[in-house]
Order: sequence, then C-alpha cells, then structure tokens
Amino acid sequence: MTQYEGEERRKHTCFVTHNREYHVCAGVCMAVRDRKSSVWIAGHKAVGLRLRAIPPGSGYLGRTLEFYSHEKQMLVRTSAVVDIMRPNKNQVAFYGFVHGFSPDQFEEEKAVG
Repeated sequence: MTQYEGEERRKHTCFVTHNREYHVCAGVCMAVRDRKSSVWIAGHKAVGLRLRAIPPGSGYLGRTLEFYSHEKQMLVRTSAVVDIMRPNKNQVAFYGFVHGFSPDQFEEEKAVG
C-alpha cells in the first residue's frame, strides 16, 4: 500500500480520554460520548467550543485537551488523551442529533446543504 503524501483532507477526529470521546470537526467539538454507556451527551459544555491547538510536531496523546470560546468566556479541560481515532459515518451522522435536530430535520438539512 502506498502512503498518501498530500494534504490531510479528513476533518473529523475523535479524541478518546478515560471516560469520554470528544468528536471534533475542523477544530470544533461537535459531540461528546460517554465511553461506558456509549450515550451521546448533548448538554456537554465542550460541544460547540474550539479545540486549542498545540505546537506543530507535538502529539495529543497523553495531553489534556482544552476547548474554549472567547465569546462565552469559557474553557473546558479534559483528562489525558489515551487514543485518537477517525469516527465512522454512523457516528458522524449522530452529530446533528446532539445539536438538537430531530431525525426529520437532520435529513432535510443534509438534502439542502
């Protein structure tokens, strides 16, 4: 298998901590899921906040994540990252539900945009 050497185009990343999965798209926390129950946590404070970048060449494994909003004057820190994954299509499809869309509204949004 040949290694792809172009620009990274995937925008969805799942950061796994001891208790939670933080699903991030283009630098913004889209959803949080409890690892033990696999339940999506719609009211989690990190949802909608921006992930603080780390210095280039550094890795996220073993580090805490920081999600922030200057407008809301809010900062959320996680426990240390134990794994980094790519969410599958089914997980990404749930992001709309976490943000309060009903299944019908979510399908309409997908059709429009």
